Amino acid sequence: MDANQRKLAIVTSLGKKYSGMVDVPGETFRTTDLLNSANIFWKSPNLKCYDNAIFMSDVRLFLDDKAMYKKFDFIQVKLSDIIYFYDDIEGIGDKMEKKRASTMVRQTNEDVQTVNIITKQVANSFYDITGKFFGLFKKKSKDNFIPLTQANIVEICRKQDKWVQKKVKLPHNFICVSNNHIESVNFLSLIHI
Repeated sequence: MDANQRKLAIVTSLGKKYSGMVDVPGETFRTTDLLNSANIFWKSPNLKCYDNAIFMSDVRLFLDDKAMYKKFDFIQVKLSDIIYFYDDIEGIGDKMEKKRASTMVRQTNEDVQTVNIITKQVANSFYDITGKFFGLFKKKSKDNFIPLTQANIVEICRKQDKWVQKKVKLPHNFICVSNNHIESVNFLSLIHI
């Protein structure tokens, strides 16, 4: 793997998951920053069809947890169609990243908050996502994606005449959720009167 590439999993509607490599400007550049950037980095800009897309290489499209549907050498995924994504690597949250995060928390005095997110319904399916974030949610709501740690995801689907819940398996507990797909939020750390 090239040091300026990162393995990423992107989930779009109906639980489709694209897993492949994305180009990053440098090996320490975070994927969250890449997808929240006003100008998304492309190693080869002449391949760009959409201004609002991420370029992936060596991609596999999964239709559920294990069933691979198709392979692509290259593909562009529109940011507006991404419901959530995560770095699909085991080394996520390495010592340097944890040190950077704890330093930022100390410097900014940001509190950790727990949020419950309900996504918009797409074709009889939506996600119920719970996770923790640092800082002001209002500030993060201006970004494309909101980073969550200790994330739990449940997909709610309508099958025949019943609603069915399915826990989504994540390789680790860090994800980024698209602001475009959030329908409602509830802050679990707030006191209800």
